Amino acid sequence: MRLLVVTARYPSPDRPAAGAFVRDRLADPLLDSVVIAPRNYATPGWRRYLSMLWSAVTRRGRFDGVEGHFVLPSGVVALLAARLRRLPLVIVAHGADVREMANRSRVYRWLAQRVVRGADAVVVNSAQTASQVRRLGGEPTVAPPGVDLARFVARPLPQGRRVLYLGGDIPHKGFEIARELADTLVGPGIREVSPAEIPLLMSEHFAVLVPSHDEPFGLVAAEAIASGRWVVARSVGGLTDIVIDGVNGFLVSDGAFADAIARVPDYDPASLAATARRFSIEIYRERMRAIWSAVIAGTRAV
Repeated sequence: MRLLVVTARYPSPDRPAAGAFVRDRLADPLLDSVVIAPRNYATPGWRRYLSMLWSAVTRRGRFDGVEGHFVLPSGVVALLAARLRRLPLVIVAHGADVREMANRSRVYRWLAQRVVRGADAVVVNSAQTASQVRRLGGEPTVAPPGVDLARFVARPLPQGRRVLYLGGDIPHKGFEIARELADTLVGPGIREVSPAEIPLLMSEHFAVLVPSHDEPFGLVAAEAIASGRWVVARSVGGLTDIVIDGVNGFLVSDGAFADAIARVPDYDPASLAATARRFSIEIYRERMRAIWSAVIAGTRAV
C-alpha cells in the first residue's frame, strides 16, 4: 500500500521530537509512504501550510490513498489533496485538534466539520477524542497509538527515587506541578530531547509524572510503563485507559501528587512492563492496515 501522508507534525532538524508518533506509525514495513510535513517550524504557519498544500497536490506518483494526521490545520490540506487526486481519505485525530482548535471560532469549527465528514474514515486515539469527533459529525474508529516495545524495554531500577517529567512548559501538561515535584524536566520550552534519548532517560528514573489537566491519550505514560517505570498521572482522558491504578501506577483525582509519589512501591520493572503489551506498535499498525483495507474495499472501517 502506498499512501500520501499529510501531517502538521513530523521530526525535523529544528524539532526532532515533533510528531515522532506519526513517524513510528509510518515505519510499518508493509507500508510505502510519502510524507508532506513542515520542514522548519520557525516558518510562519500560513507559509508552512501553503507549501504543504502545493507539495500535496503536485507530488508525482501513484498512491492508494491520502492519510491526514490532525483534523486541523493539516486535515484541510489532506482533504483538498484527496479530492483533487480522487483518492480515499483517512484522517487521524489526535486530541487537541478537535478539542481546542476546532472550537476557536465558527470558521475553525466549519473547517473541522468539513474534514471529518469528508473523510472515508476518522481514526482516534481514545474514547475521549471519539466523543469530540462525534460532536463534529464524524463516525470515529478507536485505534490507540502504539509503543515500540523493541525500544522501550524494562531495565533494572536505578539508585534513588528520582522523578521524570517530559511534558515541556505547556500549561495543560501540568508544568507548574511538575516544576515543584519532578527531579528532571524536559520537553518543548525546557530542553527538547530526541526520541532516541527517551528510553534511557526513563530507565534512569524511578517514576514518571504525568500531571496533565487534559490528555486525550497519553503516549508518554504508555512508553513509561513499557519501560518498566511506575507512572503517577492525573485521572483524566486516555490516561485512565493506560494506567491501572495500583498495578502500574497511580491515578490522582484529588491533586495530591506529592503524596502519590511518596507512596510509589518497590515494584518489579518486568511485571509492570508486561501491562503495556496491549499498546504494541505492531497492534496499532495492524489496526491501521485493516482500516485502510476496509476503506479501499469500500466498506465501513470497524
